[in-house]
Amino acid sequence: MGKIFDLDSPVMRVLNVVADLMILNFAVLLFVLVPFTGGAALTGMHYVLLKIVRNEETYVLKGFWKSFKLNFKQATIIWIIIVAISAIIGMDFWWIYNNAGAIPPVYAYIMFGITVILYMVSLYIFPLLARFDNPVRGTLKNAVMFAILGLPRTVAMAIISLIPLLLLYFFELRIIPILMMFGFAGPGFLMAVLYNGLFLKFEPKVEVPKDDEMHLDDEDDEELQAAIKRLQEARDKK
Repeated sequence: MGKIFDLDSPVMRVLNVVADLMILNFAVLLFVLVPFTGGAALTGMHYVLLKIVRNEETYVLKGFWKSFKLNFKQATIIWIIIVAISAIIGMDFWWIYNNAGAIPPVYAYIMFGITVILYMVSLYIFPLLARFDNPVRGTLKNAVMFAILGLPRTVAMAIISLIPLLLLYFFELRIIPILMMFGFAGPGFLMAVLYNGLFLKFEPKVEVPKDDEMHLDDEDDEELQAAIKRLQEARDKK
């Protein structure tokens, strides 16, 4: 029984992850409610989530704040772009709804398809910003590439990301306490499990040189030669 509550037991590891997700979700929720900081908050969230998925040691709030500050400028620019595009799409659908009789149905289907594609692309933007160092344009282009290469996991990520909305639709106000604890970080964690393998394929591999492959720079080589010379001189004196 005691082994269940050991720090390295599976049960304790799961509980630690749940606690980290809860803390992370409150941090994200706080900044998402503040104007223009939603992008930086989601970037910080994915930075921490990827470390959790990879079992890398991290302090949730410290890691979140580190990525938040580091990527604030780019994340805010992208966030404003996303909000602007979302507003345009929303107004377009409102116009279609109010002019349904005068607009061919195919137009609504085309708009819906474009919206779905853009949404799936957007799912990769902040994880990419959290993990890779690229300008805004490069991040957006890479998001398109990853959304295509990541099929069908991209579709799964889109479904997972909509879980909070589905829960809110079916359970209404009763589910709000759960969403306040896990509404962002919970689905984000499952998404990180999916995109982690794809990211690993594009991350540079760091190889540790073998002993016979290690080399010395000029300064170290001079010091080594001087030490050998002193040893030879000491031997000759004897």
